[in-house]
Amino acid sequence: MRRIAVWYILLNKRLFKKWSFLLILCMVPLLVAGLRLAAGQESGIVTIALCMKNPADELSVQVAEQLKGDDGVLRYITCETEEEARELVKSFQADAAWIFPEDLEESLQMAAAYKMATPVVTVVEREDNILLIFSREILSSTLYTYFSYEVYTDFVRDDLGITVDEKDLQAAYELVLVEDSLFRIEYFDGQASENSSYLLAPVRGILALWLVLCGFAASMYFIQDEKQGTFSWMPIKHRLWMAFGFHAVLLSDAVVILLIACKLAGVFTVWYKELANAVMFMGCALVFCNLVRLLCGTLERLGSCIPILLMGMAVLCPVFLNVNRFRPLQYLLPPFYYLQATHSTYHLYLMAAYILILTALCVFIFLCRNRKNKYKRRSEVKLKRRINKKCFVHNVEEK
Repeated sequence: MRRIAVWYILLNKRLFKKWSFLLILCMVPLLVAGLRLAAGQESGIVTIALCMKNPADELSVQVAEQLKGDDGVLRYITCETEEEARELVKSFQADAAWIFPEDLEESLQMAAAYKMATPVVTVVEREDNILLIFSREILSSTLYTYFSYEVYTDFVRDDLGITVDEKDLQAAYELVLVEDSLFRIEYFDGQASENSSYLLAPVRGILALWLVLCGFAASMYFIQDEKQGTFSWMPIKHRLWMAFGFHAVLLSDAVVILLIACKLAGVFTVWYKELANAVMFMGCALVFCNLVRLLCGTLERLGSCIPILLMGMAVLCPVFLNVNRFRPLQYLLPPFYYLQATHSTYHLYLMAAYILILTALCVFIFLCRNRKNKYKRRSEVKLKRRINKKCFVHNVEEK
């Protein structure tokens, strides 16, 4: 155990002398800090211009403040006149403009009296797309709270013919009023989803890709050291386990950075789950990177494969989007297991099976290559002996 600790410290000291390794480790704090800074500022994808024809209308002001208070993909700016709002849309400074009437409450009452959702807010758009349709749904859901109360009061007083005081009517309405969201998102482990900025949503997936990149960096360092003869003192049959230990040292440093980054980014769940998931993911990345190293063989081939593999992981794994059509390919990639195991214990067992299978493949390829190299070395030795023997015979005959 003491020898392992000494080797761990010595390899760490050696790695921290490499500027490329330090640069890879510094990428994560800079990334998380940048995303946290961007998430704290206005970062909407769609810009909506809000215009109130009557700035003194209380309901219009209340609706506008409620819209501005929601953190999401919509960014709101306020205009004083309708012409200014339309001009912002024409000049591409805003994607849409929502123009509220002089008296929003009266407009909602008229719509309720007709028993149908008649247009209340004027919407000005240059084009129609998915994001603008989504934004109109947000506007409709915000107005529905006030519209439903007008429909309720109109039904009680006009259709039922009941004369009720306004306070009693409102108190009865609030008894069945659902103020919170109608839907609650919950993961398989029972943990509820928290509302956070959409900019922080892909942080865990990006960190997963980064840890695999650290594993590839360890593979490249190991190939370089092997070429320079750093491990020549070790028997060839033990080189694979030496490679595993070399990768484990670098990836253990990366796992610590990953856990700290998850905590700073606000995507950290429970410490024991995060620790178990990160350690298993480290094992998956370790065997995967070693398998790719053994298959590539040379530093040049490995360097050319790394961008392709990382781009494939970014597309196939649920980093930005969850693609379900390529499930067999997803099971080959380590980040898929890590991202799925965040809220699913079942995928931890899959990660253990993944490590065992890829370790067996690494051992098989290593033994086959070692046997091939051993046969090649024997052939070279025999060839040298024949050449030396012929040269010796030739020299004897000359004498």
